[in-house]
Amino acid sequence: MNISEEEFREIFYHSPIAKLIISATAADYAILDVNNAYLLATQTERASLIGKSVFSAFPENPIDHFSKNNEKIIISFEQAKATKKPDILNRYRYDISISGTDQFLEKYWTATNTPILDENGAVKMIIHSPCDVTDLYFSEKRKKKAIIAIKNQRKQLYSIFMQAPVGIGIFLGPDFIVDMVNPRICKIYGKNAMQMIGEPVFDVLPFAKGQGFEELLNHVRITGETYEGMAIEVPLIRNGLLEKVYVDFVYEPFYEDENTISGVIVVTTEVTAKVMAMRKLEEAEERARLAADAVDLGVYDLNILNGEIITSKRFANIFGFEETQLHKDYISAIHPDDVFLRKLAHEKAIEKGQMNYESRIIWPDKSLRWVRIEGKVIKDKKNNPIRILGTILDITALKQDKEQEKKLITLVDNSVELMSIFNMEGIPSYINTAGMELLGLESIEKLQNLEFFQPEILTTLIREGSWAGKMMIHNYTSGEVFPVFNNCIRIDDNVTGKPIAVGAVMRDLRPELSAKQALADSEQLLRNITRAAPTALWMSNRKGEITYVNQTWIDWSGNTFQENLLYGWMSIILPEDLKLVVELFQNAIHSRQQYDVEFRIDHADGSQHWCVALGQPQFNEIGEFSGYIGSCTDITEHKELQDQKDNFIGIASHELKTPVTSLKGYAQVLERILKKKGHEAEADMMRKMDTQLNRLTSLIGDLLDVTKINSGKLQFNDRIFELQPMLSELVQDLQFTTEKHTLIENFKPTGKTYADKEQIEQVIINLLTNAIKYSPDANKIIIHMEQVNDEIIVGIEDFGIGISAEEKARVFEQFYRVSGKMQHTFSGLGLGLYISAEIIKRVGGRIWVESKESQGSCFYFSLPVYT
Repeated sequence: MNISEEEFREIFYHSPIAKLIISATAADYAILDVNNAYLLATQTERASLIGKSVFSAFPENPIDHFSKNNEKIIISFEQAKATKKPDILNRYRYDISISGTDQFLEKYWTATNTPILDENGAVKMIIHSPCDVTDLYFSEKRKKKAIIAIKNQRKQLYSIFMQAPVGIGIFLGPDFIVDMVNPRICKIYGKNAMQMIGEPVFDVLPFAKGQGFEELLNHVRITGETYEGMAIEVPLIRNGLLEKVYVDFVYEPFYEDENTISGVIVVTTEVTAKVMAMRKLEEAEERARLAADAVDLGVYDLNILNGEIITSKRFANIFGFEETQLHKDYISAIHPDDVFLRKLAHEKAIEKGQMNYESRIIWPDKSLRWVRIEGKVIKDKKNNPIRILGTILDITALKQDKEQEKKLITLVDNSVELMSIFNMEGIPSYINTAGMELLGLESIEKLQNLEFFQPEILTTLIREGSWAGKMMIHNYTSGEVFPVFNNCIRIDDNVTGKPIAVGAVMRDLRPELSAKQALADSEQLLRNITRAAPTALWMSNRKGEITYVNQTWIDWSGNTFQENLLYGWMSIILPEDLKLVVELFQNAIHSRQQYDVEFRIDHADGSQHWCVALGQPQFNEIGEFSGYIGSCTDITEHKELQDQKDNFIGIASHELKTPVTSLKGYAQVLERILKKKGHEAEADMMRKMDTQLNRLTSLIGDLLDVTKINSGKLQFNDRIFELQPMLSELVQDLQFTTEKHTLIENFKPTGKTYADKEQIEQVIINLLTNAIKYSPDANKIIIHMEQVNDEIIVGIEDFGIGISAEEKARVFEQFYRVSGKMQHTFSGLGLGLYISAEIIKRVGGRIWVESKESQGSCFYFSLPVYT
């Protein structure tokens, strides 16, 4: 296939290799054509080159006087024409001018000059193909410089290597052949370089083999990880002797090139002398520490000049700290009252050279400790004090022991019992003041071998270590012989365990015997009194079990003393009363309150008797409940009189009711007649009489209610109802009875209750009329009502005369009225509150009062909520 000239030209222009077609005429070597790659390499344009001589198109750099580039190029052209073969011109410099400037860019080229022949074989043109090798040229130039620098550096490194103050060696390959060693490592190993180089290191150092060094070297060679060893023991033969040498060393990987580890560099320093010195120092320190620990000492080093302190951990512990502290922290722990004492001790130490004082310190937990601090002052060459070295000892236990000893001696000296110490021959070494008085002695020297050192007593003491028993002794002054209780103990030597002394404590039994006799006499007298008492007496323990009854109860029950104990006393109580008796007794025990109950018994004479039992709770010396002491009184006659009185009141009230009703009717008729006749004054007198008859009717009604209550005949018609409407209606009705007082309702929502509505109305009327009556100077009464849990609570609050604390406990008693001057101020029989209380109790509620004298009262009652 033929290629046209145009196609050939396209191939030439787009060739990636720079090409320049030059005329073969030697006169000018004119440029015939140039491809794109050449233009790019020389940063020129085709129009500026075609037809020009190659040397005029690319002039020489005027400052380059050494390259002679044109001469070299001409020679290459001539050589190509002469041989008719391509000629290569290697790495010649030919700078390229920078367009628009007089500057040149330094360039290096490798060019091929290829001759082109005509049909006659003559060279008609030359293809000049330059290749820019500037980067390669400079790279090789830098490499040569680097090689030279490395050679110089190696010389320097070798010099440093050989003169290094530490031992250095290079061991190559898996056998660790010694490649290089410096004099210092030769000295450490005890070998010269000739003995080591070229040999496996462990053949040179056989005693180091099998000590783990091979594994360490292999690990570094394989992984490239550095290993450091400190104060490692190495067995080496030096000067013909096997020595234990201690070295610090570093194993570093030795790289043959960037990625290949060919061996290990060993850097080692012998530290045998340092290790041995440190061991001796540690041994000395350990001996000192053990000595200090043995006596529980803390040690310190105080710099007098700057106040810095170095302490042992035990020193800090004695001050109550876990770890060592700054000097100021130790100072702050000293008791404020002892700070001045410390200051004086330091001043004296600087003067005398020695320090010794005791002080109190306060631990972080605020506990107090005692310490003894000793020290020696260290001076410099100019005899100036610079440091204090010393110890600290916790003497808290010693101080406490001394205090305890002092207390014990004081206690023994002030004891009321004889206390003494004798040696094993019976010679006394100590006897307290009470003992001297008991024996009637003026001095211990006059005390002879006491009677309690009888052979059998001494034998028992030596064998068993103690002896105790009663014996008779005599007073040396009066000659009186009297009983004592003697308690002897053997005192042994702490080291040998042999008996060395006897301690004796003797108690005079005369007061005890007298007290026992007096107690026996007192108990006999009490038994005689209780036997003769008309009232039954009893005692119980904290569980409620009866532990004592007197003869009176035994006579009432007809049972023996033992049969009445624990719960046997219940056997004579009527079954219908027993439940209440037991329930109230259990409640009293639980609440530790006074016990008060009435009940009937089957008397030993065959009749029924009424009794009232009262029990007072008892407490021991530490305030714990211990049981009851009580009495039981026969109130049969009182009950009979009460029944007679109730019967009389009932009959009298009933008999009075009819004539009073008639009188009331007559009074009302007469009032109307007198009004019609215009006799207003007489009619007003009849109206007042009617009012008094109303009061009399109310009193008669109260007496009848009391009679019914006491006889159990008061009728109740219970039903479910809401309290609030009833209470509001009563408040409205009673508001008309008083012009001075405002009745204020303070009601909260409540549930329903189940009770006798009329009886509850009577209670409310009683409480409201009392509130009006007993607050003559007040202007309001507040009626409260609310539900608390399962109770409806009603309170009638007045601001009247109030009730004293003594009176408050009795206001709900039958016929009880205010005592003193107030008794005649307010009318009534004292039955309203009693009747109210009995009604409320009957429906399962509670009634109580809160009051302060001269400030007012609030009477409360509660009713159960119906569910």
